[in-house]
Amino acid sequence: MRLSALAGALGIPFSGDDREVTGITLDSRQVQPGQLFVAIPGANADGTRFIPDALANGAVAVCAVRAWDGVPTLVVEDPRDALATLAREFHGHPARELRMIGITGSLGKTSTALLLETIIGAAGEKVGVIGSLGIRFEGHVVETGMTTPEAPAIHGSLRYFATQGAGTAVMEVTSHSILLKRVEGLQYDLGLLTNIVPYEHLEFHPTPEHYVRTKTRFFHMLKPGVPLVVNEDDPTARSVSAGLDRPVIGVSLRARATAAVHVERVRMGAEGSTFALQVRRPLPLLDGGDVAPQTIPLALPILGRQQVANAALAATAALIAGVPAQTVAFALAGVEPMHRRMHIFYEDGPVVLDDTVGNPESIRAVFEAIRSIPHHNLRVAYAIRGSRGTEVNERNADALAREVESMIATLVVTASEDHASERDRVEDEERDVVLRTLEGRGVQFEYEPTLQRAIERVLEGAGRGDLVALLGAQGMDRGAEIAKGILPAPVD
Repeated sequence: MRLSALAGALGIPFSGDDREVTGITLDSRQVQPGQLFVAIPGANADGTRFIPDALANGAVAVCAVRAWDGVPTLVVEDPRDALATLAREFHGHPARELRMIGITGSLGKTSTALLLETIIGAAGEKVGVIGSLGIRFEGHVVETGMTTPEAPAIHGSLRYFATQGAGTAVMEVTSHSILLKRVEGLQYDLGLLTNIVPYEHLEFHPTPEHYVRTKTRFFHMLKPGVPLVVNEDDPTARSVSAGLDRPVIGVSLRARATAAVHVERVRMGAEGSTFALQVRRPLPLLDGGDVAPQTIPLALPILGRQQVANAALAATAALIAGVPAQTVAFALAGVEPMHRRMHIFYEDGPVVLDDTVGNPESIRAVFEAIRSIPHHNLRVAYAIRGSRGTEVNERNADALAREVESMIATLVVTASEDHASERDRVEDEERDVVLRTLEGRGVQFEYEPTLQRAIERVLEGAGRGDLVALLGAQGMDRGAEIAKGILPAPVD
């Protein structure tokens, strides 16, 4: 695309040497010859500092807050805002060619996205997914390191999905992506809201209120009149979605009278969960008409009430998207175990379960699942959440204490100093508030600074009939890999 055409998309005048642009990037280290480098002012570094590096790597033009001598420059007030417009224009507005489904919330986005991918795929449609497990399409995965990547990656992926014949794109939409304008200009044909935990990401948002307000900006990204599927059991999600000028489809595991969809007869065991999805009122179909009231028996080969809630949201959204009830049931019954979502990955000796608990609700959910699995001794390795602040860590420690004090359990706590990335590093005050909270509740535990040693300790003496739980967010991401290196290889 010509640089002058990109200037036109931004609505700014262009003069000087026009160039053919072969791509757009904001990372000077990833510049390829012929690309446009967008120099974004950052919290820690001004992107204009990296313009010489970008030019040395082959950039033919820049977009910045000021002109750069001797280089064609798109001069804008807000390069980050311009980045989304440039990416959309360069890739030919691919979102217009796809049915866009956006999912936001504090917890459950990834599971819900993967369940939707499975259900819609079972209906015979190609689906692309952009989320915390990378950019996924037809079995191929590209890691991005972000739940919602930057705008060039988003629109480049959407263009690839559309070119390869996809009909639907499912996206996880984070508060970071909204505030940093990564998803600016996107419009969704269907929205899902899993829940909102106000004290999440206070390392990024100045207050809980700011976090909630940022999340609700997602509603303005939905096309006029399209439905929003909401976890009606979450009080904040219920509150912020009340009174919206669009169909709000509540889904409830607690038989809330206002919810259009109820989850009933939930049964859980080591093999997974069964439940009935009761559509109590007609649901609007995206292509016109209604989903008739009905009761759909469903089986989910994944543990946990939280996963039942995610499956209910995904099933409801799929029905609204036009997937037949029998296809929804077939797809959920065949879902593969999800990475670090109530995942039992070892049973030849102790049963070992891996889950990415991140807040008190998910901690309660995983222990509910643990109680449904017969076992002799419970052994828990828990990774502190790094760089997320003291409030969420204190709440998590309190929830953990409440659960383990009612069970005979070995508890090992770790800061994962050997495996946590810089952005997930546990600060001293985060570690201290967790240990202090557990001590204050009288919980017996051991502290191991490294994940390697924590996994070794929790597996010491674990035998057949015992249950080992590896719990924690990013700090426990390598836990299963370490455990597999310690445990005997399964016997065929």
